[in-house]
Amino acid sequence: MDISTKMEEQPTENIQEKGVAPYEKCLNCGTKLQGMYCHKCGQHASNPTPKVWEFILEYMNNAFIWDQNFFSTIWQLLRRPGYLTKVFNAGKFVAYENPLKLNMFFLFVFISIFLLFSDIEKTDESFDNVANNELVRPGLSMKAITENEDYAKKMEGSARDTVKLAVPLFTAEKYPQILSIIRPLTNYGEEEERLDTFVVAIPRVLIQDKIITNEGGEVYAFSERNEKVDNMLSLGMVGTILEKMAQILAQYFPMIILLTSPLLAFAVQLLQRKRKEPTINFFIFALHYTALVEFLLLVIYVLYLTLQPSLDILQWVMGLGSCLYLTVAVRNVYEKNSWMKSIVMALLINLIYLLICALILFEILMVATFLSI
Repeated sequence: MDISTKMEEQPTENIQEKGVAPYEKCLNCGTKLQGMYCHKCGQHASNPTPKVWEFILEYMNNAFIWDQNFFSTIWQLLRRPGYLTKVFNAGKFVAYENPLKLNMFFLFVFISIFLLFSDIEKTDESFDNVANNELVRPGLSMKAITENEDYAKKMEGSARDTVKLAVPLFTAEKYPQILSIIRPLTNYGEEEERLDTFVVAIPRVLIQDKIITNEGGEVYAFSERNEKVDNMLSLGMVGTILEKMAQILAQYFPMIILLTSPLLAFAVQLLQRKRKEPTINFFIFALHYTALVEFLLLVIYVLYLTLQPSLDILQWVMGLGSCLYLTVAVRNVYEKNSWMKSIVMALLINLIYLLICALILFEILMVATFLSI
């Protein structure tokens, strides 16, 4: 008897609603079924020829936790900090959703909303192009020489020359004390169409030190390489890269939280090293906490898009809410008899976690700075 004959023997939809397999043997391994899941290979006894919407729904169920346990898991996650960790570590894997899948679901929703509604300008320039880009270099040079006290005094005592200068508009407007704009020039030089050209009065020392140079034409421009400015930029580049890293952190913060969850687990295990528990238990604790943080981020971001409250208030709510939750979770899982120990433990967990992340970011920053200069 083939599969189609077996399927015709029993009305599939009615039987599946009753929790009875629509056929006797598993279609994957041939083992006789004793329920809706094969006890040998684990395959679900679903309709082998589902409708399109059923197929998509099945995928959503498997990939994004869309089943009856989802809402109860969210409720327990919010209502009882630390409870899901204790239940999961006790071996009750089916009652609630896997914490890693929970994180992935929140991450998927957050990124989807962010891509649809965010107007934050994404970072286009790579670290190794920052110092050489014709639109970025003038701003970095101006910032470096104005922040250098000795050179700033040198410019103040210098006479000024009036020249035609190719420079981005934002640089000319940002440093009026250096570039005194007399008038803009329009349609000047097709080869410089990415830059604006202005008639400006600049300190003569900038020309003498070859920070602003003339390659034989009428228009001056910032030098692509100048040893004096490069030395000043060694610190300026660090600040610029920090700003760009901050942009990246803001855009991908939920993903970074998930990726650094092993570091959070390490911080918890380090402080609870007297407890002879497997590492996975601390990792589960970290995943449940990061799931809560991602949920808070999602709610706060939606509030920010809809009600547009003060960003500072949202940041305080996020920080205090996550710290309070971590304190209660630590008390429920590890320090059951002392609120003071729980508070101290939560603060130490956050401190160690942030220090480890800072060290890693510092290493990345050093490498990026080395490549950029």
